[in-house]
Amino acid sequence: MRNFTFKIIAILLPFVAILIIEGALRIFGFGNNFDLFVEYPGSKGYLVFNPQASEKYFTDSRFAPQGNTEFFRKKKEPNTFRFFMLGESTTVGFPYFHNASFHRWLQYRLMNEYPDKNFEIINLSLTAVNSYTIKGFAEQLIKYEPDAVLIYAGQNEYYGGMGVASSQTIGSNPALVNFLLQMRQSRVVQLCMNSYSQIIHTIKNTSSEKKMTRMELMVHDQKIPLHSKLYEKGINQFKYNMNAVLQLLSSRNIPVFFSNTVSNLKDLPPFITEGTDENNALSCYRKAQKFLNKGDYKSAKDYFTKAKELDLLRFRAPEELNLIIETLCHQYKHTYMVDAKTEFEKNSPNQLLGKELFTDHVHPNIKGYALLANAFYTKIMDYNILPKNTTPFTEEHLEQTMPVSPLDSIAGEFRIMQLKAHWPFYDSTYINKPIPENTIEEKLAAKLFRNEEDWLTVHNSLYTYYQTQKQLAKAAKIAEGSVLEYSTDPVFYEKAAMICGESGNEQAAAFYFSKSFASGASFDKAHFLFVLYLKQDLPLKAVPYLNYAISHNNSLMNLLALKPLVEQIIQCQEKLKNDEKNTAIMDEIAGLYVKMNNPDGAKKYVKMAVLAGSRTESTLKMKKQLEL
Repeated sequence: MRNFTFKIIAILLPFVAILIIEGALRIFGFGNNFDLFVEYPGSKGYLVFNPQASEKYFTDSRFAPQGNTEFFRKKKEPNTFRFFMLGESTTVGFPYFHNASFHRWLQYRLMNEYPDKNFEIINLSLTAVNSYTIKGFAEQLIKYEPDAVLIYAGQNEYYGGMGVASSQTIGSNPALVNFLLQMRQSRVVQLCMNSYSQIIHTIKNTSSEKKMTRMELMVHDQKIPLHSKLYEKGINQFKYNMNAVLQLLSSRNIPVFFSNTVSNLKDLPPFITEGTDENNALSCYRKAQKFLNKGDYKSAKDYFTKAKELDLLRFRAPEELNLIIETLCHQYKHTYMVDAKTEFEKNSPNQLLGKELFTDHVHPNIKGYALLANAFYTKIMDYNILPKNTTPFTEEHLEQTMPVSPLDSIAGEFRIMQLKAHWPFYDSTYINKPIPENTIEEKLAAKLFRNEEDWLTVHNSLYTYYQTQKQLAKAAKIAEGSVLEYSTDPVFYEKAAMICGESGNEQAAAFYFSKSFASGASFDKAHFLFVLYLKQDLPLKAVPYLNYAISHNNSLMNLLALKPLVEQIIQCQEKLKNDEKNTAIMDEIAGLYVKMNNPDGAKKYVKMAVLAGSRTESTLKMKKQLEL
């Protein structure tokens, strides 16, 4: 019996020792917390994407990227739609990031089409990651009440963190890799892995590493032939992880919108081709170009696609992954396939994907990101995640009004210049080419690109410059962009409202004031709102703000006298709906607007009366008075 007890103690002793070490490491603050979200330092009521969350998926923490800082409320408020975005560098918006990324296009569209609702669109995407990170994040986000999860992924399956051909891998068996990733929660395991990483880093030739970009350092196996063992391991890895993601989300009845992938086919020769066979990647690409020149676009598309499939450097997702995405979307309930590929082809010359929509091999340009957003928006509308909208934006209107900052677009161009000057592009156009810093926009974008100043600082500088130059419409776009960047802060809504009003965009001013009022009501905001709505001839929208202003009147304004005039206008508008050519009613509404000193509203109805043929003394008198 004593021998048996000693054996049990001997077996348990190492585990006890590990637990003691684990506890000590945690007490002394060693290691990382890999939770998906942490409390936002600026407010305990908010959560934010944990900047350390990605380190779990890299053997060397130097390669671990940080994502967006988009905080959201711990307690989800009523009338709020919460979407989480999962994916890689395209989903996070490279090379522009911020308001050029497709999730911001979606956010801007939804918040304007549904002004009475709140949208929290939290982008958890990262550069240089793949389906392992998506799986790990999906497992954690389910407790945060998502209304939908949006996924665009597949381009990094071979070279992203833990990818089968990456320098940042710990194996090629998905089940084993996922188990080891779970173990990384342990501080003891982190200590062992950090020590190992330090040893490897010390022995490596660090001088040669300094000359290489992170993109190049992430790649271990540059040559992966089509249907080779390593190729199939990447396919199986994606299938295994995404199957687990969709199975989990489907079991919780969480809608998932999963997009197929798109790549630059027409304007990107294969990175690596080998062999003299006429069916190698480069020969297929040249055949495609010949067919394109002849006008045989179908054959050109087939050969451009084949060239991409045979490219040994797998920076573009193979078509097999799109087939897997389609199959998985049909397999699970509440899972819907977003057809980005068709959306891009419809908007490409001869349906051939190329430089018209891409900045490089896989990352869209600003037009491309708008299309990607539209593909997701259309599918979301198809499946009634949101109530039907009777006045949706047109794509043209969205492109005209979307506040993409010139600093983001120019900084994106600088990042592409940097990318293409190095491996695997080595584009002579960009090698040793200096960053242009001629205009104020270029100078500030260069500071953003070089991380000399943060996003808000450079945008505040540009905003001030536009104001001093009296370029108010441009200043308004900067302010609107700040709203998207800091969508939970009412200060930015009020700033956007004020400058939109100054620039003459009263509709936008009213929208931003209403959002600011919803976050923190005040007499001044209510006053601005009822005035703006009356100027736009929207008395029904003005009424609640007029009522608030009357009950919180801390000024000398005689608002009580205004209320019956507004009520009379509403009654007259109802009558006019049933008698659209009644010029007497038009005159009456115009007169009421004149009484409340609202020439904008009055002019509208005087013009209507004149067009309807009115020549009454009342109409002509107001026409002269209003100088029409």
